[in-house]
Amino acid sequence: MREKTGILCLLVAGCSTVLLLAVIVFMALESWPVWSVVSPRDFILGTNWNPLAEPIQLGIGTMLVSTLWTALGALMLAVPIGLCCAIFLAEFAPPWMTNILRPVLNLLTGIPSVVYGFLGATVLVKFFEVNFAMASGESLFCASLVLTIMVLPYIISTSESALRAVPAAYRQASLALGVSKPYLTLRVLLPLAKKGILGAVILGFGRAAGETMAVLMLAGNTMVLPTSWFSKGEPLPALIALELGTSVVGSYHYQGLYAAGLVLLLFVLLINLLLALFRRERRSGVN
Repeated sequence: MREKTGILCLLVAGCSTVLLLAVIVFMALESWPVWSVVSPRDFILGTNWNPLAEPIQLGIGTMLVSTLWTALGALMLAVPIGLCCAIFLAEFAPPWMTNILRPVLNLLTGIPSVVYGFLGATVLVKFFEVNFAMASGESLFCASLVLTIMVLPYIISTSESALRAVPAAYRQASLALGVSKPYLTLRVLLPLAKKGILGAVILGFGRAAGETMAVLMLAGNTMVLPTSWFSKGEPLPALIALELGTSVVGSYHYQGLYAAGLVLLLFVLLINLLLALFRRERRSGVN
């Protein structure tokens, strides 16, 4: 039975890997003609996106900057909140409260992103328009606020697991020396769990950078290089979602969008590879 389970897991893992490689190869083939027109450097760093112009302009630098503003802004808000929640759940909350809060956090990950987008559009956007006399409350900051709520469950659950993975001997030895619980948490447990917590941050960044619907509804969708967190912008996933349906199949516009998707996919994969590397180091450190 154990061998059959192992073979089944191996087959599932193999199929998943083949599927991922097939997606990468498919997107590379669809975007291949673009790379003969625009160099990868100009495509990634260029700030002009006009696939219908002559000569053609395919630069996604503006969208990449918008993506970084929204993702990093969300992390700046989510990491302190998520880390405090994880510490509370792992070290201070009574078991009955943890048993209630943890399923609630898991439920937050299952809410469709379009629902978060609707809430942001009807609450946050209206709030900024009414209270700050803005013609439109959409901004990268507004998108980051919603992304903060979306990535919080991932950061909390992963950080809590990292704190709970610290061997009990450290807690027992510290308490035997008479240190307080806050001192034990801040000076002993957090340094020991830092790699796992860093993995939680990387996971949250990957989730925020790849989000489409919420940023599409809240970021403003203007193709201008954002100069601040409160500017409007068009993150890369929003660009693909907005223009893929109106592009002519086989045109440079269509292939350029596939190239943008390939860049986004490789970017998120790189983040996940870093996460796997940190997890492996953490396990080897614990062992």
